[in-house]
Order: sequence, then structure tokens, then C-alpha cells
Amino acid sequence: MTRWQRPYSLDLETAGALFGVLATAVLGALLVVGGLGGVVPAPLAVLGGAWVALGSVVGIRQAMLGVYVSDVGVRSRSMFRTTTVPWASVVEIRSGTGSTAGLDMGRLAIVIDRADGEPVQTPLQRGHFRLFSLNPELGRLPTWPEHYDEILTTLRAHHRAARPAGPRLRPPSPPAETGPAGAPALSADQRRDLHVLTRLHQRGALTDAEYAAELARLRDAG
Repeated sequence: MTRWQRPYSLDLETAGALFGVLATAVLGALLVVGGLGGVVPAPLAVLGGAWVALGSVVGIRQAMLGVYVSDVGVRSRSMFRTTTVPWASVVEIRSGTGSTAGLDMGRLAIVIDRADGEPVQTPLQRGHFRLFSLNPELGRLPTWPEHYDEILTTLRAHHRAARPAGPRLRPPSPPAETGPAGAPALSADQRRDLHVLTRLHQRGALTDAEYAAELARLRDAG
């Protein structure tokens, strides 16, 4: 059986959704008990129970938003759609323009480019979580820039590890500029990946062997 998991820590948005599900479940139980005991009028209990049930469904789905990985591929779970892309079809995992219903949200979002279809915009967006907001981030998971960069680097590492040897799906790019002594210069994305990998290694999230392997893959990708 394929085991899907988030390869990153939960953000506050997801934690808040989980808390909301628990709170609505408790409220629903109180309404049912109150309706059965005659404390709450039956029509009000039914209406409140239906509202709580809807809120629970939305809260559960919000808590499940994110990007999951397995040996099979990568999966983006949004509010109304779950898209699974086999690793063999993943061209690149990158930052792109975050949009909702075609409207630019003014944020970056993690995007999965695939060879057999349109790019998949995931709900993970680069921004700041607002605990008390009049505009709930339904269907989106904004996270701090540092956490966003770390998630992006982690997903790219999973992609590199799962990518079979052979020709790369990415179209050829112009030769990179060279650094001192003719060594290839790192791109902005590679420098960011290197920074995050170093930080993960220093925190003990990566072993020496894993860190060395990721550095080698990063160098080969250049």
C-alpha cells in the first residue's frame, strides 16, 4: 500500500484548521444534546447541527491541504481537487505566481511542472500567516518565507532522489555563467537550496551522508 506523507512540518494554518474541526465537533455535540434534552429548540438544533456539519467538512479538508510525497509520485491536495503526478512525469518543482480562480494573489506558490499536462499549482504559498484575519485563507496555506523555502527545497530533494537516471525532462537551457577558475556559477535557486540544505544539516535534520548526497545532486543539476 502506498504511503503518502507531508515531508515538512505542519504550519499554523493547518494547526488552526485542526483546532477548528475539534471546536466545531464539540459545538455540534452540545447542540445535539441540547436538542434532545429540550434545552435548545429543535429547529434551531437542526439548523445549527447542519451548519456545524458543513463547517466540519470544510475544516477537515482545510487541514488536509498540502503537498504529499511517496515512492510513486507527488500529490497536491487543494480544497476541491487532489492531483497526483508520478515522479516520471514531474519536470520541475518551482515557485510560480499564486492565483485563485485566475486572480493573482500577489504571492509565490509552489508549482509542479509536469510533462503530460498543465502545471499543478499547490496550495502552499509564500506569505505570512495571520491568526486573526477577516479574510480566512480557505483553500490556501500561506507560510513564512523561511518555511516556504525549506518546503520547496525538501520537495526538490525528493524529486531529485526519485528521478530515474537518463535524459532530463527539462528543456535545455543556455550555458551557465562561470565562476572563478571556470567553475559553474550557482543559480539563485541553487544558492537558496544550498543555504536551506546547510541549515537542515546544522539542525540535524540531514545526516552527513544525506547532506553529501544532496550536495552531489545539486551540483549535478547545475
